[in-house]
Amino acid sequence: MPHHVETDITVQRFGYTGDDSGKRLIFPHAETKSIEGRSGGTTYGAGEAVFDTLEGRLDTLRWQADSASIGAAWLRDDAGRFAMTVERIEMPSGVLMTRADQGVEMLAPHVSLSELRLDVAGPFGMRGGAAAAPAPATLRQDKLRFLDSLSGHIDLTIKVVLDLPVVGQRTLDQKLAVPIQEGSLDFRALEDSLDWLEGRFIDIEPKDGRLAVRWKVPIFGSSHDLISFALDQDASALVSFGRVPVRSLTDFRVGTGGKSDDKKRKILQSFQLDAIDIALSLLAPRSVETSTGLIMFGGEDEPGMVDLKVTGALVDKGGGALKGRIGSVDTTIKDVAMGGGVQVTADRLHFDGLDELEVTFDGFKPATVRVLVHRVTATNLDVKIGGGK
Repeated sequence: MPHHVETDITVQRFGYTGDDSGKRLIFPHAETKSIEGRSGGTTYGAGEAVFDTLEGRLDTLRWQADSASIGAAWLRDDAGRFAMTVERIEMPSGVLMTRADQGVEMLAPHVSLSELRLDVAGPFGMRGGAAAAPAPATLRQDKLRFLDSLSGHIDLTIKVVLDLPVVGQRTLDQKLAVPIQEGSLDFRALEDSLDWLEGRFIDIEPKDGRLAVRWKVPIFGSSHDLISFALDQDASALVSFGRVPVRSLTDFRVGTGGKSDDKKRKILQSFQLDAIDIALSLLAPRSVETSTGLIMFGGEDEPGMVDLKVTGALVDKGGGALKGRIGSVDTTIKDVAMGGGVQVTADRLHFDGLDELEVTFDGFKPATVRVLVHRVTATNLDVKIGGGK
């Protein structure tokens, strides 16, 4: 894979060494400006950088420094799937950039990043909507067991507009306050908390391996799904006790509202989650597998996530958004792909103060993600650039 790097560099002196280990240029102190590089379909660069004891090989791609400080750094891919900017990167214990199997690889024992902004564009592979339920082996919740230690609450308002035979158009607005304990919620208590009038139209019940939120006309008429959630084996066992794991809510299917004798009548006119107010923490060490790697949240002395707060609204058709903040996130990651051929590994990756977290939606499907983090620290960071398609 071709590589190309350009920069303006200022040095007071430099040395040249040629021996059995290769030909090398050595700069005791170097200052660079307007750094730009490319590896495959990924570009990277920085406004300025300062290196101490910078050494570069002439016969291969291998640059290393005893310490480095980089300002206005950026990384993005040509397809526009992600873009990252960092106001300042400090690597007091050194850095190494070398050739990887594909692309380039950057390694640093300790890294501190300030004011990191990350923008990621979908699609993210979600298969929600009215499609058929996926087979149990493909359920998202199977890989989200780290959510089983969540605690906090989810408050929201369900807004449903139905066009019912005989009754006509009916609007249901129902406020819900849902406490989360050990990664699950009590759906029976949730149903009991429904307003008397709205509760006569809405049921929450398990059926055929799914937990369904259903509407029905009181006294007469059959029930029809508004939205339902697939249940894996563990979730199905927990449902018998009146609780459902939060992770099961990721495997949803929006209903059609049922059948009508009038073929031109569409019963479910709109389905909206409004006034969303979420406050959650992830206290116990947990891990989640990604398509290429592994993320572990928390450790022996650190919670995985503290004070996630989210607000916003979602609608079944059209745009929606969730905005939030997080007090801190503590992780260990291995071979996690960011898209555009970027892969990251770190023994510890700590996010301190996620000042901005915004996810936009097309219906109930995530479309874009934006994150702004005040400070990130990493131990034994390994970043591979340009290794994927």
